[in-house]
Amino acid sequence: MTQPVLELRRLRAGYGHRRILNDISLSVEAGEIVALLGRNGAGKSTTLLAIAGFIADVEGEILLDGRPLTGPAHQRARAGTGLVIKGRSLFGSLSVADNLRLCDLAPAALLDIFPELEPRLGVAAGQLSGGEQQMVAVARALLRRPRVVLLDELTFGLSPAMARRVVDAVVSQSRNEGIAVLAVEQHIHIAERIATHAAIVADGEVKLHLRRDELLARAHEVEAIYLGHALDV
Repeated sequence: MTQPVLELRRLRAGYGHRRILNDISLSVEAGEIVALLGRNGAGKSTTLLAIAGFIADVEGEILLDGRPLTGPAHQRARAGTGLVIKGRSLFGSLSVADNLRLCDLAPAALLDIFPELEPRLGVAAGQLSGGEQQMVAVARALLRRPRVVLLDELTFGLSPAMARRVVDAVVSQSRNEGIAVLAVEQHIHIAERIATHAAIVADGEVKLHLRRDELLARAHEVEAIYLGHALDV
């Protein structure tokens, strides 16, 4: 049996006295994309932040290639995690090229994933469109060759055409480079396009694990979880 790149075992986390995650257990293998689906407040983004080392109050196990993933965020990044959060985390006053150089990445490498950004390399990142900024943020994470990339609402605020472009790039890089991806998503149709599997989250717990082909077939169960209904599954 293949060892997962990322494995969460009964992950619990919160902020101060407020518990957000109660029992998150899942795994992601190399070249696999797992979508975390659920309504706002379900604990999806908190799961990513706990993995990446941005939450101190964490219990349970986080394993990367079978070894405990611990320590502050910068140590976890060096261990092989990449994170793309909403807001893209680019330095708006710096050029696209300089944003990449800060991560010891060659600007030309960006063009292997998004060649259409060549005319934008010298432009300040803050002057890019939202879709272009997301391209840069996603490429920056992928080009570091992490073991796992954590994506928080990959297509948030993007036009349908730009969303397809970014999604296709992530799927291609994951397959070709064997990168494991854990992607927070709210929309089932996006998850069905990008994911090999999905974990449906509610009240800080994984309520349902589904293959991609099951997402639409069992849409009523997924909808029930979104709406907070009890399930008999």
